[in-house]
Amino acid sequence: MWKNILYALGTAGIFYLAVLYQSQALLVVCFAAILLPFLFLFVLSYLRKKLKCELLFYSYPIANTGDYLIGLRVENLGKIYLPRVQAKIQMENAANGRKQWVKAEEKVSAESSTELSGRLKEPEFGMWKARCEAVRCYEWTNFLYLCAKVQEEKQVMVFPAVYETNIKVGMRTRLFLSDGEQYDPHVSGDDPSEVLKLREYQKGDRLNRIHWKLSAKNDDLIVAEMSMPVGCNVVIFLDGQPSAMGKKESRAYWEIVHSVSQELLAQECAHYLVWRDSQYKELVCRKAVRDVENLLDFWCEICPVRMEKGVSVEAYEKVFPGEAYASWLVLNHNLELTCNGKPVASIKTETVKEQMMELELIL
Repeated sequence: MWKNILYALGTAGIFYLAVLYQSQALLVVCFAAILLPFLFLFVLSYLRKKLKCELLFYSYPIANTGDYLIGLRVENLGKIYLPRVQAKIQMENAANGRKQWVKAEEKVSAESSTELSGRLKEPEFGMWKARCEAVRCYEWTNFLYLCAKVQEEKQVMVFPAVYETNIKVGMRTRLFLSDGEQYDPHVSGDDPSEVLKLREYQKGDRLNRIHWKLSAKNDDLIVAEMSMPVGCNVVIFLDGQPSAMGKKESRAYWEIVHSVSQELLAQECAHYLVWRDSQYKELVCRKAVRDVENLLDFWCEICPVRMEKGVSVEAYEKVFPGEAYASWLVLNHNLELTCNGKPVASIKTETVKEQMMELELIL
């Protein structure tokens, strides 16, 4: 802004001197200074058609902050650089409709691409809609600008930070027999509804595993290996109310949940995330997390504003009677983590990363 003021004052000063000394040369310089931005504007009208734009978003936060980078990749196909390109990106939360605006600006070199980036300040986790309708392209005196249409829109996901942690899934949990709609592609079991593979008979195989029709056709005994059902052997109870927490406490709460869930996924341990939603009164909600897509669905489904305290083993068994699982974790409103009813950690908001890295737990 100060450059614009200096330019205007300089032009006015030249005009004053031209009138004072009746100098035609200074008068020409003054008119050239006035007309130059409009000449640049004419060149700019051509260059703005040479721009290609794409929205960029980073789903994980900047280290040690609750801010997220969002921006626009601008590719300049022209042979003249642009001194200043400015974008205004609108972010809208899909769950509550809350909006934030992010401004980003940068110069764009000729025949190259540049990332214009700004910060989304401490957003709620979950699905957001990013929208940029146009960018401002300023001419070289920085007085005037033209808008280039972008019309970019994307659905973006805001995830909590993920920290390394020492949670190990033991054999008791891995081999626990629980019902599931999916089957392990590597481990054989006793479910006759799914066949893992067919092979030749070996000494010790049970007779009820022999596939008699195929054995008759091949003149050899063929054994059918049954698949092992893959259930959610770990249940994580989210016994907290993020809407009643401070920003730092709420962010720390979800960072713990996300870190634990990601660690279990890394060890191929399917699990349930269980919480209470005020919309469903006495009922509890749960989400089976077997892969990254399931975890993505969880962040799309959950509404932290409606989340309430009160979910427990007893409340879960009332809604899902007879549901079998090997281990359970509870994260309460005070960031206290318990495993199978035993306290294991009381996590502080200032040291979430350090405490998660020091945590040692076998499920």
